[in-house]
Amino acid sequence: MIRAENALRVLMVGRRPSIALNDLKRYWGSVEVSTGHIIPRRRRYDLVIAQEPTLRIGAPALLQSKVSRAVFACEVHSDYLRPSVLPWKDLAAAGVVLRSADIIRAVNRRIAENVKQYGVEHVYVIPSIYVKLDVFKPSIPPEERGLVVLSASRLVPEKGLELLISAIPLLLRDFPGLEVRVIGDGSEKARLMGLAKRLRVDSAVRFYGWVGLDELVRHYNESAVFVCTSYHEGGPRTVFEAAACLTPTVSTRVGMVDETLRDGESVLLVRERSPELLAEKIAELLSDSAKRAEIAERARQVVVKEFEWEKSVKRYAEQIRELVILARH
Repeated sequence: MIRAENALRVLMVGRRPSIALNDLKRYWGSVEVSTGHIIPRRRRYDLVIAQEPTLRIGAPALLQSKVSRAVFACEVHSDYLRPSVLPWKDLAAAGVVLRSADIIRAVNRRIAENVKQYGVEHVYVIPSIYVKLDVFKPSIPPEERGLVVLSASRLVPEKGLELLISAIPLLLRDFPGLEVRVIGDGSEKARLMGLAKRLRVDSAVRFYGWVGLDELVRHYNESAVFVCTSYHEGGPRTVFEAAACLTPTVSTRVGMVDETLRDGESVLLVRERSPELLAEKIAELLSDSAKRAEIAERARQVVVKEFEWEKSVKRYAEQIRELVILARH
């Protein structure tokens, strides 16, 4: 337990509570959460954290930090600070929020460099990948898995899943028994299902929607290859959960994937958004069980070293505490 004299009173403002909320309470003390709708509160906080710099989240969090005379931290969890992703009102708010922050947390180096274009300092790279190795663990050896390709994400435009669907006809030529599983839901689901039908591969694709934790772990373990086709990411955490289950990944160059995993050694990267190139990389793993096992094992070693839940949460909590002390002085 944290000593009383070292406790922080923290308010985290975001669309949903942090997945590590209960653990952060052990390191910081009092941690409250808000979606931004009931701010400002007439309460004292030592630290107010905005989980994004937008008008909905960042602006009310900044206001609360002023009311509470608290250190203000803003987090940027994905590479979305551009006109093609955010409306102009959010981009304008982001400029004000970021320039007002005492601490800016970027979850990978690419995001940090983009944030610095706002002319801000105090930008720190602190990853947000936390993996429970007692939950995400291998139960089926990689070389014994069937022809199953897995994707798990929100079904929204920035995840770019049309790339995977478009690669399926090419894969079916050499792997007629291929099964593609899509975990998740979102605004793109109907369009993706329609694309699969137009390409006449709908019998090879199954859309599961959101699944429970145990079922997700089962899907990781039954899959020969995990695929990430995102345009931009903070992590994504799913790549590292898959790695913990000894499932190798084929991915676009996003987030922490190409910053922590090595192409050809612990991941296979697709350097252009091409169905042909994606299919080629997936086929490379489907056709070589020994290579799947080697890449999966190296990726799992990275997860164990860098992103084990307790270690990763502790690193984040302690770094933020140190930065709060610096900001106060």
